[in-house]
Amino acid sequence: MALSAASPRPGEQEPADHRRCVFHLRSAAHAGLEELHPLSALQHADPEAYATAIAKYDDTPQRRRLPETWIPVIDARWTEVIFLTPIHPHAIWSAWRDIAAVELPAQEFWAIGVEEIGPAVVLDRRLTRSGEPIDPREVSTLRTDEYCAEKETTARNAEWIAQLAREHRRGAWFHGTPHVLTRGPVALGSAEVVDWRDPWPGQ
Repeated sequence: MALSAASPRPGEQEPADHRRCVFHLRSAAHAGLEELHPLSALQHADPEAYATAIAKYDDTPQRRRLPETWIPVIDARWTEVIFLTPIHPHAIWSAWRDIAAVELPAQEFWAIGVEEIGPAVVLDRRLTRSGEPIDPREVSTLRTDEYCAEKETTARNAEWIAQLAREHRRGAWFHGTPHVLTRGPVALGSAEVVDWRDPWPGQ
């Protein structure tokens, strides 16, 4: 079914075609960014922000190994790429509502045209776990001409949400889903800001 949207008013940006977008969380602290950069870029540009961000990996032995994890195909370490999601954020919000009976609070994301991100790969960890070396079979080159965002989350993510609901806890929203990785930088000038409570346009 074709997506439909109201024509923009003069001076307004044309709404993004979400089928052709990847998504990145937009926090209040980073709302004014003009570009996305890998975490490693902060090491010299903003050492304090880098130290805060890298400290988040210090909670388990597996996560402590993540920063140095090598990603085949794109030939970069974990901290040298930007992580984007091909899953429409509303799919995650809807899954939490439908599976866990939880309506998550507002959260903004940038919807970024896939043509804007430069060379990229898709990482889908089906064979290895966090902290283990990534199997080359889990990484593939992103074909932008064939790309289409996903309107529903994965079965693995749905199972993860169900497990968290049973244990009465929260966890990584996009666990068990593929990720799109690029070295960047990724310009945000034409990105659209969306809230994950809002459905896929046209629904």
